[in-house]
Amino acid sequence: MNSSEKIWNRRFILLFITNLLVLAAFYASIPIIPIYCQEIGITGSKVGIVLTAMSVATILFRPVAGYLLDNFNRYRVYLVFLALFCLSFPAFLAFPLFGALIVVRLYMGAVYSVCGSATMTLAGDVLPTAKITEGISRFAFTVSIGMAMGPYVGLQVQSHMSSAASFWTIFGITVAALICVSCCRIR
Repeated sequence: MNSSEKIWNRRFILLFITNLLVLAAFYASIPIIPIYCQEIGITGSKVGIVLTAMSVATILFRPVAGYLLDNFNRYRVYLVFLALFCLSFPAFLAFPLFGALIVVRLYMGAVYSVCGSATMTLAGDVLPTAKITEGISRFAFTVSIGMAMGPYVGLQVQSHMSSAASFWTIFGITVAALICVSCCRIR
């Protein structure tokens, strides 16, 4: 078997790490956001509204994400939207107001809908045709790992640092993911 027939090829490994980092960052933000909201005076159901805004935007923007990924170079689209996703974490600190945080979460949901839709497809693009099913099942493991690791990282950072440092840490994780996927150079 030559290297082009292996599941764990260079591009697949880079995409695996990228997706793991993006998901860990996303799930790390979930326990941090309510604490941050309380620190800046947003309490009660308003915290829930801030958290829910992302889900609403993700669902509503999914058809646009599909269109973009089907009609344009999906690797380049992913790079642009991952860079935009990175910016959502410092935006929490730049706009510490209830209405602004709703807009940040709506923005986050829109860009995340593209990122979340693109990664499995990109993984399929770098896998040997005969190994796509096997490779995608391994790639999907990043979801479980990120979902488990993210909140733990978020809580650890939040309990030892300020909310600002927590958001900057998550921003750093997403930038690391962007650097990692930039090394893939998928055509």
